[in-house]
Amino acid sequence: MSTQHESGYCNYCERQVAVSRRGTNHILHLLLTLITVGLWVPIWILASIKIGGWSCNTCGSNVRVKIRLF
Repeated sequence: MSTQHESGYCNYCERQVAVSRRGTNHILHLLLTLITVGLWVPIWILASIKIGGWSCNTCGSNVRVKIRLF
């Protein structure tokens, strides 16, 4: 499983901190899609949606991160 890292402001720590969230294992989902002849695609899409969100690496609380486009 991959982990994505970013920077965000933690309201609990009251400062800019490193944050992370779990990523999607796309290789596993590709293999499952091929084995099930495409039936796994909807599950892959749902797994790719990041529902859990970002968490502070210092205290573990949920953090809102501004998305950088460039």
